[in-house]
Amino acid sequence: MTDKKPFAWETAIAWKNKDRIVVRGYDVNELTGNISFGEHFHLVLRGELPTPEVGRMTEAIMVNMAEHAMSPSSATVRFATSGGAELNSAVAAGVAGIGRLHGTADRPAELFLAVAERAGRDGLSDAEAAAKVVAEMRERRERMPGFHHAQHIRDPRTARLLGLADELGVSGRHVAIARAMEEATDDVFGRRIWINGPGAMGCVGLDMGYEPLQLKALFIVCRSLSLCAHSIEEATREKGWRASSNSHMVQPLDLSMQGPDNYDGPADRSLS
Repeated sequence: MTDKKPFAWETAIAWKNKDRIVVRGYDVNELTGNISFGEHFHLVLRGELPTPEVGRMTEAIMVNMAEHAMSPSSATVRFATSGGAELNSAVAAGVAGIGRLHGTADRPAELFLAVAERAGRDGLSDAEAAAKVVAEMRERRERMPGFHHAQHIRDPRTARLLGLADELGVSGRHVAIARAMEEATDDVFGRRIWINGPGAMGCVGLDMGYEPLQLKALFIVCRSLSLCAHSIEEATREKGWRASSNSHMVQPLDLSMQGPDNYDGPADRSLS
C-alpha cells in the first residue's frame, strides 16, 4: 500500500494551536473590536474582507431579515421548545423549517442567474430575457421565487434594501434583472407581482459577489438570532406543550381542536 499521511481536516477557513486562532490569515484578536459581524461573515464565507459598502450592506441585510414575527421557522422553534427541547435543538428544528418557500434568498438568486444566462445564450437584453422567463413561468404555473408575499403582498422590506443598495452603489446587473422581472409581471399577470424581501436579498447579494448557497447561509445566520429569542421566550413565558385549557386563549394543541368535529378520515370501524 502507498504510505498515506495521517488524517487531518484540510481547510482554507481557519487554523488554531495552543496559542493562536487564525481566520483566513487574520489573527482573531486583531479582528476582534476592529471589524463588524457583517464584515466577519464576508471574511469567513468568501475569504476576504469586504469593501466598506459591501460590509455595510451585509449588515443591513442581517438586520432586515433577522426577525419576521411568527413564520414557519419561529413557529417550529416554539413547538420544539414547548416539548422540552434544549435551546440548540429547538433552534436546529427552526433552521430545518427554512425551506423552499421560506427564507429562500438562494432560490431567487438562482433565478436571476438563470435570466442572465438566458440573455447571453439567446442574444437577448436582460430586460427581454426577464420578460420571457416571467411569461414562461406563468404559462407553466410555476412559482416565481423572490416575488410576492402572502402576508404583505408588497413586502415592506424590499424598498429599503433596494434603496440602500442603490445608495451604496452595490446595485448591479442582478438588481436590474429583478426589477425588470417585476415590471414584466404587469403585462403577464395583469397586475404587479412585487419583489419580496428574500428576492431583494438575492439580487443585491449576487451583485455583492455572494453565491446562492452563501446567501442561504446569510439568512440562516441572521434568522437564528430570532429563533433563539423565540425559543427563550417560549421557555420562560409559556407553559409546556401549548395545550393547557387554563390559558387565557385557546392553545394550538388544545383538545377542543382535536375532536371528531375536525376529523375527516374514515368513520369509526372495527377489525371484526
